[in-house]
Amino acid sequence: MDENIDNNIFLKYWNSYGGFRAIFNSPYFRVSIILTIILFPHWIKPGWWETVLSVMPSVLGFSLGGFAMWMSVGDNDFKSIIAGKDDEDSVSPFMEVNATFAHFILLQLLSIVLAIISKAYDIKISTQSVSYNLLGDFLFYFDFLLYCVSYFIFIYALLTAFAAVMALFRVSSWYDDMQTKIHLEKKIKTNFITSI
Repeated sequence: MDENIDNNIFLKYWNSYGGFRAIFNSPYFRVSIILTIILFPHWIKPGWWETVLSVMPSVLGFSLGGFAMWMSVGDNDFKSIIAGKDDEDSVSPFMEVNATFAHFILLQLLSIVLAIISKAYDIKISTQSVSYNLLGDFLFYFDFLLYCVSYFIFIYALLTAFAAVMALFRVSSWYDDMQTKIHLEKKIKTNFITSI
């Protein structure tokens, strides 16, 4: 593995998450694009950021609670099974789930920052005719793009909640499978011993 990845925590997160391939192949990413288009009437108007600033802090609290819950799932034996790479280029299931939560939380923080920037400047996009000067055109398209990207990040952050919840559920089911196997092995041993 590249030494830069080991030394840079953001590169380690990005590699563990799967990079752009994971993002562009994500159904949450694609649905976020569709919802951003559908919700155009909401984000084209100033004040849309109030929704972000009222919703995201609660979602962020949920995320941090979910991350704490994830860290408490299972015992040390279970964590040692899912942690560690099989080879230099692979990512362990432990790091995949951590990267999913990191992605979820970073998107939430980014959506809050973008909403604060939009609120600070209270940029107003005129849906009327745009002046035909270069500066007016530039500001119109800049504002439009800022609103669109900011709202998309908000929607994407909300939808990645599903990914984080399902990652947590997947790990919980692995732990349950492991415990079921242990209980079955104990039951077989107990039945064998009592039958002797």
